[in-house]
Order: sequence, then C-alpha cells, then structure tokens
Amino acid sequence: MASVIINSQLLPEEQAHIPISDRGFRYGDGVFETIAVQGGVPYQFEVHIERLTKGLAALKIAFDAQTLAAQAKQLLRANDVKEGLLRIQVTRGSGSRGYLPEKNAATGALCVLETMPMPQISGKPATLWQTRYTKPSPKSLPVQFKLCQGLNSILARMDADENNCFDALLCNEQKHVCETSSGNIFWVKDKILFTPAIACGVLEGSMRSAILRLSPWRVQEVDATAGQMTRADAVFISNVAWKVLAVNEIKPQGIHWNSEALAAEMHALIEQDIASYTQQHAGQWL
Repeated sequence: MASVIINSQLLPEEQAHIPISDRGFRYGDGVFETIAVQGGVPYQFEVHIERLTKGLAALKIAFDAQTLAAQAKQLLRANDVKEGLLRIQVTRGSGSRGYLPEKNAATGALCVLETMPMPQISGKPATLWQTRYTKPSPKSLPVQFKLCQGLNSILARMDADENNCFDALLCNEQKHVCETSSGNIFWVKDKILFTPAIACGVLEGSMRSAILRLSPWRVQEVDATAGQMTRADAVFISNVAWKVLAVNEIKPQGIHWNSEALAAEMHALIEQDIASYTQQHAGQWL
C-alpha cells in the first residue's frame, strides 16, 4: 500500500484527498517537479528544489521549499523506493474570487509528494511529430518552470500520438525549435552540441542542465528552425525518465538521422553522473 504526503502529513494513498476549491485543481495554479530516484537517492534534488523555488516566486506563491528534503526522505523510506520517480507539487491552495487569489487566504499553499514507478522506455530511437501547436511565449507565462497548467504539452503529445509518433516537437511563434512536449532537445554537428536557448521559451530541464554540464562537445544555445537541424550528425531528447533518447526522424518533414552512437555516448555520461551522485549523497538519503 503506497503512501503520499499532503501538507507534511503521511497518509495511505487511498485516504489522500484535496479540496475541490484548491486552485491547482481549478486553474492549474501551481508548480511541480518530477525527480528520478536511483539507489534510493533523488538525482539532482537540489537542482529541482532551486527550480521549484524560482517557479513559486514567479507565480507569487508563498511556500518554504526547504522543508521538502525531510518530507521526501520520509516518503521514499515509507514506500521503499529504490528506483522510480518522486513528484512534488505545490499549488496556491484554496481561496479565490474567480481567477484572482484571495490575499492572505487562511489555508495557504497545498503541497503533495508522491512516488511512482519509472516508466518503461524501449530505448529505440524516437520519431517526433512537428505539431501545429506552438510553445507559449515566456512573455505570456513563466514557461521555464514546470507549471501545473500543462494543456499546451497535453495537446501536442496527443497530436503526436494521433500521428504514431513518440513525442511532439514544439516550436515558438517565430518557428524556432523549443523542445518536445515532455523533454528538451539537442543536436550535434561538427563536435558542437546545440540546444535551443532559454529565451526561445524553453523549459529549464534538470536533465538539460546535466547534459550541458557533462557534454564532451562545445555547447551553443541557439535560435534555430527544424530545417537547420537537417545536417546534424545526431539528434536526441532528454528528461528524467528517458535520460537521453536518440531521435531518428521528424515528421511530417521526413528529416532523418542516425543518432544512436552519439546519443549513447551522452547517455553513458549521464548514467556515470547519476551513479556518482548516488554514491556521494547516499548518506543523506539512506
């Protein structure tokens, strides 16, 4: 029987409830983090908490994220999670007049921690669908953070699925590549690693930060169209579940690559870093 934590209280999952007045439920008013757990240790936990804290500040939600490490440790032990995912979600809580939050709402923020199995990914190269949906501008929303309001990604992912593709490629209004519906994107050309610049409207992915830190190639963050990726030596995508996954085609353009070798090289570096991080932080978590 799995447990969850709601507002610091450990509960059996079937006893866990949130109020229907919660603004996360009503409006997607909140932020979340999904963290890979390996060997019982959440990989790059501090990176996720930093992004969560910045996301909360961007949404003007008052919450002390420094309490989360102890709660995460309690939940991972309660559910005996050695390999899987840890999800942390913080909403503004209850209290509003329509979209306008009530000032000094009595309930305060709502925080939920849960664990789940790591998704099973085949590891085969992915095919992406260039969706008709565009990534919202960072002038419209703080899209560099994991917002609970995820309709853009949901619709794009459904579009990809309807076209028998693994994931959707999202571009912005200027037709610059941003990311996929579920991860960041990279390409290698002449021993340079390219990835879309944050200013394009890109999620500041935790695995993205690890790849940029560990890259054996010189890194350039760029504004680029999908067409500019045509002559790349390899293309791959990343998130906490896939780590690094090769891309072999973007449809409907029919752009093709043989990305497995270079993607595997980057994947191996990530795995080594995860193993090192787990060893270094085991005393904190186990």
